[in-house]
Amino acid sequence: MALQIAQNNRDGQQLVGADQGKVEVYVLFANTTYRTLDLYWVCERDRENMYLTLKPFEEVRVNTFTTHSWLFRDYYTGERMHVRSQRIFQPIRVRVPKNQHSPDQLVDVRSEVLIHFPMRSLRENCLWLVARWLIRTSNAPRRIIHGYHIPSTLKQQLLSLLTCIESYSRVAGTRRRR
Repeated sequence: MALQIAQNNRDGQQLVGADQGKVEVYVLFANTTYRTLDLYWVCERDRENMYLTLKPFEEVRVNTFTTHSWLFRDYYTGERMHVRSQRIFQPIRVRVPKNQHSPDQLVDVRSEVLIHFPMRSLRENCLWLVARWLIRTSNAPRRIIHGYHIPSTLKQQLLSLLTCIESYSRVAGTRRRR
């Protein structure tokens, strides 16, 4: 990505009130996965605020602050995606010289943030695949899991993933309707 000089949306207005003293940061979030993702920003009291949904390989320009953390979840399962192999992205301000003749005169640039699939073991991949398949194809996935002839630890992990997916679906559904 070529460097892009960042522009804020305030047309020269200064930050006031609670935003005063915060450092504005300009990012380009890029979904590099084949999944639809929900983007959340976390500002205060660790509350996740639904920002928007990104389709596979879609990008969005966002003006944020260094005090805002960001996280990314699969739209359907709630599985956390990563940025630079981390579950939470903390924006940092990127500045470059305005031109080579005035190296002390700096301008903000928009940084590209690549959202990617987390690194997982083969076991974790298989568990997620089975759990997602059961959610899509069965009205009683728990009964099916209990009927599998697999070790009880795998059954427990599958049941835990089902609970996680179902819980996220309920919570995300209410957040999306707001």
